[in-house]
Amino acid sequence: MDITPQTKVGPMLDAHPELEAVLLSLSPAFAKLKNPVLRRTVAKLATLETAAGMAGLQPRELVAALRRALGQPVEEAPEAGVLPTGPAPAWVQAGSIRTTLEADALLAKGQSPLSTALEAARQLQAGELLLVTVAFRPQPLIETLEKQGHRTHLQQVDAGGFALLVGPAAT
Repeated sequence: MDITPQTKVGPMLDAHPELEAVLLSLSPAFAKLKNPVLRRTVAKLATLETAAGMAGLQPRELVAALRRALGQPVEEAPEAGVLPTGPAPAWVQAGSIRTTLEADALLAKGQSPLSTALEAARQLQAGELLLVTVAFRPQPLIETLEKQGHRTHLQQVDAGGFALLVGPAAT
């Protein structure tokens, strides 16, 4: 298996379980991969490029470390943007929170925060917001919500936590 920014995390770890230790050495955010629900859901879909963003790493650094661990040549990978945090946009400031989901608590219960958040986002009406709190950058959730037409705003709330605000999909 050739390791690239588009390599899916789950299949990569299935093929090379020894790479889990490499991921854990790069960022504590990868400890979430030990959760069986996250491993079965998000890890099967998330690319290394997405995982790097969730862990606050540059994709090329992550890919290079994994390639080195497997003895593959290290090539330059294209940079991938990481969603910036910053002041809340006007649509967030004008909205009110309808539902709050704690993704880490859902994972601890063996539930999928992705499907729960998507269902809650579908219920939003104009001016309502969904707040998702999570210990890691929820890049796959952001990408999925935005593909469905939802607005998203990510804010880092402390050294290891994020708040994702979601607005209703445009009609």
